Amino acid sequence: MAAWLLAGRAHGTGFYGPDEYLSDGSRLTVTPEFYWDLEVNRLARDFHPKEQPDIVLRDAAIHESPVDRAPLEKATEDADAADFADAIKTGRLQAADPKAAESQHAAVRAVLQETGTGNQPLPAEPDSEFADYDRGAYAYRQGQDHWDEARKAWLALLDRPAPERHYRTVWAAFMLGKVAMKSGDPGAVQWYEKTRDLAAQGFADSLGMAADSYGWEGRSEWKQGHPAKAAPMFLTQLALGDDSAVVSLKALIPDRDDVEGMLNYGDESASPDANATPTPTAAQQAGTDRKIQAALAVMAADPLLRRLETAHVLATESGGEDFAAGTPSSVRSARWLGVIEAARLTRVEDAEYLGWVAYTTGNYRDAKHWLGMSAGTSPVAEWLRARLDLRAGDVKGAAASMAAAWTGLRDENAYVGLMGTNVYDDSSMYIYRGEGESEGGAFTMPQWASGDLGTVRLLRSDFVQALDTFLKGGLRSDAAYVAERVLTTDELKAYVDQMPPPPPPRDPDHPGDGPFYATDDRTWLRYLLGRRMVREDRYAEAGAYMPAAYGKLLSKYVEALKNGADAGLSKAVRADNWSTAAWLARYDGMELMGTEVWPDGFDSEGNFQDTDLVALRLSGTYQEYNSQGNPVALHAAYPAAKAEKDRIRQDPVRPDVRYHYRVIAAALALRAAALMEDNTEELADAMNTAGSWADDLDDKLANRCWAVIEDRCAKTKIGQDVIAKRWFAPDETGPWSKALQGQEDALHKEFGIAVQQ
Repeated sequence: MAAWLLAGRAHGTGFYGPDEYLSDGSRLTVTPEFYWDLEVNRLARDFHPKEQPDIVLRDAAIHESPVDRAPLEKATEDADAADFADAIKTGRLQAADPKAAESQHAAVRAVLQETGTGNQPLPAEPDSEFADYDRGAYAYRQGQDHWDEARKAWLALLDRPAPERHYRTVWAAFMLGKVAMKSGDPGAVQWYEKTRDLAAQGFADSLGMAADSYGWEGRSEWKQGHPAKAAPMFLTQLALGDDSAVVSLKALIPDRDDVEGMLNYGDESASPDANATPTPTAAQQAGTDRKIQAALAVMAADPLLRRLETAHVLATESGGEDFAAGTPSSVRSARWLGVIEAARLTRVEDAEYLGWVAYTTGNYRDAKHWLGMSAGTSPVAEWLRARLDLRAGDVKGAAASMAAAWTGLRDENAYVGLMGTNVYDDSSMYIYRGEGESEGGAFTMPQWASGDLGTVRLLRSDFVQALDTFLKGGLRSDAAYVAERVLTTDELKAYVDQMPPPPPPRDPDHPGDGPFYATDDRTWLRYLLGRRMVREDRYAEAGAYMPAAYGKLLSKYVEALKNGADAGLSKAVRADNWSTAAWLARYDGMELMGTEVWPDGFDSEGNFQDTDLVALRLSGTYQEYNSQGNPVALHAAYPAAKAEKDRIRQDPVRPDVRYHYRVIAAALALRAAALMEDNTEELADAMNTAGSWADDLDDKLANRCWAVIEDRCAKTKIGQDVIAKRWFAPDETGPWSKALQGQEDALHKEFGIAVQQ
């Protein structure tokens, strides 16, 4: 059995994050990530209920742990109090003593809050629709044995003349539906329909029960085995803004995998001890497969269920991952396509999505067939066309189709037909956000589309457009690679200069969270350009693109370089300036000249080592990890074009090692050492410190520092300690490092940079 592969890089520190798109050379060949919650929201845009969204969206019973009911309880109490007060005010509720009536009603509601725990007797209150409803609620909360009492109380309420039941008619109808559903009575459906009808007639709906009834009606239909009737109810619920429908809809899928710890989504016949669950026999498995096949045939015959099943298959099998557990994607996808073919359909909604299912199995002929059956203008259709064009060698056509797809997919809300706040983020409570994603996390659909388009533009040598695509698509690591290693500095500068000016900092002298956390793309890219200019000695231009504080610090660094090289100054002054430059390069080098990605890793403050995209793009290979966690080198399906490789080779980072600025700092310290007197603690300290900087990064440079210690510092305490140890002692400090640390701290304080502890 072949080992399954998992794309992505694992860090020894335990960090897992989305890879650079370009780090996986297979991404232009595998089906991009589809998401269940996005797809069902896309389907929900066809539903336009007239009801108003529920004022407190009910969380579905997703997990076995109890749902937090506090917000719902409070909303109920607030609505009840407001309704009762309005009834008194408008005269719909006649009371000889209104304040006494309110007090009695409040006492009843207080007991209802506790019913089910202590079951206190229900206090008396004036006869009214409120009293009828409260009697029913009291009986309902006492448990199933009392549900008949609850039913009678609510039916009595509905028997009142319409003017006498303005406030609790909708509530009573809704609760009669819940009792019916919990009792297994299919009549629940009619009660939920009646709830909406009564609200439409003008009866008060202070808790949004008309909207809430869609989800409950869908659940009732699902429990009765009517998925075709349940689906539109759940989608209407979703259209009203209740995201718990995302999970409810998944219950309609017959070939979903069991989910441990989720009510209604696991194998309810299994032992509570997962380890004790017996493996099904071949006959049992065959029986299960036949049931699934029959259920899938039902899904294929209904247009809405068919679209839901297709969305499920794509959400589960897309993204290029294949897992050892569960149904293999080739089996699930091929099985669904077989069911569709057997149905002999003459018209298929969203045929392009079936095209992507075929693409997942490697059946590109059928993918083209389904694309031809579609309207061909949706973003997903354009995306599939781009992939098929690319396979056919039509890179130009692929670029045009992918650009059209990218335009429609850049905003997830626009894709699903929603506008406003984007609710689809990684903190979503729904496990169906990305079912096929790796441990490293998955790209969003807009990110994946941006990765596709950006990569195709690299293949066409449209380098500035590639940067623009990666940047606007939220793929900063890929954008940084293009900005730092593919574009010329002048091309990058021209792109940055045409961007709108970044928003001003709240305090120009205090960057706030520091230079590592620019959330604005304009600020981020300007700073990247500034650091690149420093690496290329374009100091006069660089400062304008950096945060103000670091622009000032750069001026001090440049001044120190200039004075250190000035032969007209004394040796001592020059040595001091070379030393200042060395110290700033070492301890502020990341902020002044560090690369965003490889080799320095400014994007993680240097804490994690980025993927060396330069090496991957030059070699035409990429790396994945097998099931044992071992790296495997694979050939990229679409390696970098010659023009891209030529640019990479022409503009390397010097030296091209991690924390390259430490090597620069050590070299500057050696210049200072050449001007310092022999056998001083300052010299010994400088060479011991600089040698520690270069250690493991540049052996020749480290050896030169060591030679200075042996030849010129043997009479010093630091020199003797280091020589006795036979290598550098990075923890041993002296007057040189202490003075420079104090100098740097003073500059940081002056410029508003947080002093590092």
